Amino acid sequence: MQREIINAIYRVMKVEYLDFVTFCVGSLADALNKSASQVYNALRSSGVLQDYIIPCYGVLHTFSKDYLVEELAEVLKERGALS
Repeated sequence: MQREIINAIYRVMKVEYLDFVTFCVGSLADALNKSASQVYNALRSSGVLQDYIIPCYGVLHTFSKDYLVEELAEVLKERGALS
């Protein structure tokens, strides 16, 4: 029973991450006037998605949309994925 509860919580968290990543990609794409696939590829190839967005979800999801977009754009610039 406990294993089932843990698995259910894990599935919900994965959905929350997916929702958040989708929100980040869409918001950043709008702000940068780029396609969602261009932004997703930049986030993925630069490691921002795996090394920053997902591990820092607990903090990042509390930020405003504007702050989040600025933060992600800055991180992409620092990693050379955005000029």
